Amino acid sequence: MASQQTSAPTVRTTTPTLDEITATVRQFIVRISGRPGIQDDRPLISDGVLDSVAAVQMVDFVERTFSIEVVDEDLELVNFDSVQGLATLVDRKLGTS
Repeated sequence: MASQQTSAPTVRTTTPTLDEITATVRQFIVRISGRPGIQDDRPLISDGVLDSVAAVQMVDFVERTFSIEVVDEDLELVNFDSVQGLATLVDRKLGTS
């Protein structure tokens, strides 16, 4: 997989809803995977859709886009193996649930 630059995050003034978070994460995953139509619950890493480099890109993307900090305790496969898992992590970190 070729390394891709990510665009600058959008600065938000309101807390996004889970649906907005999911849509943003999905757009990013589609962009880095090159695979449109990825289902929100599809395993991304364990199915080989994304590799470890992409996982690092996902961490960087959500930290910058949503102004959150992903700590060591968050680095579990369940949080990064699907659009749904990553969106849920962001939602939890933002405290919107």
